[in-house]
Amino acid sequence: MNRTMKRFVTALLVFGALVISAGSAYAQPSQDRPDGYVNLKELGDLDRFFPRDALMEVNVEGALMRMVAAASRQEDPELADLLAGLDGVYVLGYDLGAYTLDDFDGLATGMGGELSDDGWTVVVRFRDVSENTHMYVRLAGDAVAGMVVMSVEEGSDQAVFVNIVGDIDPEQIGRIGQKFQIGGMSDL
Repeated sequence: MNRTMKRFVTALLVFGALVISAGSAYAQPSQDRPDGYVNLKELGDLDRFFPRDALMEVNVEGALMRMVAAASRQEDPELADLLAGLDGVYVLGYDLGAYTLDDFDGLATGMGGELSDDGWTVVVRFRDVSENTHMYVRLAGDAVAGMVVMSVEEGSDQAVFVNIVGDIDPEQIGRIGQKFQIGGMSDL
């Protein structure tokens, strides 16, 4: 087998192992999830609210999270350490269609009420004519165990919902947004 073929087979085996380990993580019932995890689709019944499926869906956890952290190590060791402390990053982006910022605010406020009832704390609610952002954290003692961000900007055609799970340094949230190319989070 030539060198190129060996690399291809090795890459295929690594990818297969990642898919299998990620698949087994998704098969776990939600009660086995870390304290900061939220099933965003269920929380807001997003598939009923939005007429179309999510345009963007990101689910990075377990072996995939470790792989992203390792891949970031040389470029940005500090970010790699931050990512290594996370259990998962989950993102949903929906087409706003005919919905307005006020429609989104109603949805995000309802979702925020459910989070608050479950022990989450509101950190930011920012509403103006050009942006609507809601941010909640789940505290475990003095540490942040989870974060939920719901955001839309005027002129954007997408509403974004994010759940970051794990040992979170709130000062580094913008860096996580940049790494996973999550619109609206890099400014937080």
